Amino acid sequence: MNLYTTLKQGARPASEFEIKRSRFLGFAARASTEEQARRFLDDIRHAHREARHVCHAFVLGAARETQRSSDDGEPSGTAGAPILKAITARQIAHGRTDLSDVVVAVVRYFGGIKLGAGGLVQAYSDAAAAVLDAAAFVTRQRMRLITTALPIAEAARVETRLRATGVLVHSVDYHADNVTLTIAVPDDRERLNKTKANLAALTAGEAEPTPGDQIWRDLD
Repeated sequence: MNLYTTLKQGARPASEFEIKRSRFLGFAARASTEEQARRFLDDIRHAHREARHVCHAFVLGAARETQRSSDDGEPSGTAGAPILKAITARQIAHGRTDLSDVVVAVVRYFGGIKLGAGGLVQAYSDAAAAVLDAAAFVTRQRMRLITTALPIAEAARVETRLRATGVLVHSVDYHADNVTLTIAVPDDRERLNKTKANLAALTAGEAEPTPGDQIWRDLD
């Protein structure tokens, strides 16, 4: 898994609608850890201390390996599960259902009229879908860092040529006798081999690229 979809950094979409005098407020945020997700949920609870229920779900990880949900006092299975399904089944414009690193909270202000189990499932599902409708998404891609040492006299030329071909330059570190250039390349064999060949061509075979850590970046 080297691509997945998440919310744009800093996005805080919200939605609101009313069913039989109960108000359902949806909120969503990006979160890369369970701690971040729960901190967001604490903020929502603090802002809506008078609400009867603050139900939620979150999905974390490129492979969506962490999935949590809570009914927060609603009948079992009527709130958290529908919110979670709204996240996992969400189709983005490119047709993939790979939304992750996202937390969705639905706040309910009870209006005095019971909705029944089926009504609650539909309401929480609709509330989660509505807040995701209001969200802006971005694709995250797994990258591999590649480091190579270059002569000082050649570093600027090589860096410029790499940038011109769309290669992401991660860092450039100048030392007394050489320059350490670190680039980030999509983490698949074909792109890694192509980049190594490009470096060899730019440096007359003198570059000795060393693969390093994986990172994730948002695509523009």
